[in-house]
Amino acid sequence: MKIYGIRIYPQSVEVDRSGSSPIFVHGRVSDDCSDFFYTFRPLAPLWRSHYFANEFTGSYEDPMPGLREQFGSSLIAADSQFLLLHGDGFARWGNSLYFCEGALLPIFRETPDFKLVRRLYHDDLISATWPGHMRALLHMWDDIYWQLFTTERSDLDFLIRAHAGDTRLKMYYVDFDREFPDPSNLELKVAALSD
Repeated sequence: MKIYGIRIYPQSVEVDRSGSSPIFVHGRVSDDCSDFFYTFRPLAPLWRSHYFANEFTGSYEDPMPGLREQFGSSLIAADSQFLLLHGDGFARWGNSLYFCEGALLPIFRETPDFKLVRRLYHDDLISATWPGHMRALLHMWDDIYWQLFTTERSDLDFLIRAHAGDTRLKMYYVDFDREFPDPSNLELKVAALSD
């Protein structure tokens, strides 16, 4: 199975003092929404019939009332560590998600079970072990960049087209097995509509 990837730096770019290489300066790209939502909301129509898994920090109290209040009918299920959200509500609940340090959000074509979700968060995922019904994976690395890995090349094209000319996002093609979960630090190719 072919997995396509793109890395997105939601920030501005400054040139270092020698002028030889870009330095990425982290910053909030929009005042009205999170970097996560700003970056991925153009894909909301493509994810309507899909299911998102997300890790959350539960408490000793029942987390369901708070989760229901935040996610409404999009909340499919939750256990002590993970929740499943229906993609049809992404345009509503996506802006309520904020991440720091790291995040992993698998996106499935059909409802996954929590055993599979747990395995994705705790085992090494490579292209050979990519679940057949998983369409995509959103990955934030160390609060520096987001990556979208997907089995649908059209997802990348749609995202590139939606943000074409946007100086607040820098996008690069990435290879899943080389750049996930940690960067290889090899030079990356700029993602552009002409590719």
